[in-house]
Amino acid sequence: MMRLACLLGLVAMAALVLLVVRLNGQSAIIFSFIGAPALGIALALYVFRRWRAGAFRVDAPAEH
Repeated sequence: MMRLACLLGLVAMAALVLLVVRLNGQSAIIFSFIGAPALGIALALYVFRRWRAGAFRVDAPAEH
């Protein structure tokens, strides 16, 4: 699942680089319909995986 999140993050960054390099309507549409949803899904998968690993427990001991 983490590899899929990383892959989707790379897809989102590729769409962003395309948007920066070519500022036209086509690259904006690609980022809007492919890059942004890929980034959202990647972040959701990452947070879900970290949550399952216990990263967001309230009862975890504080690290100092």
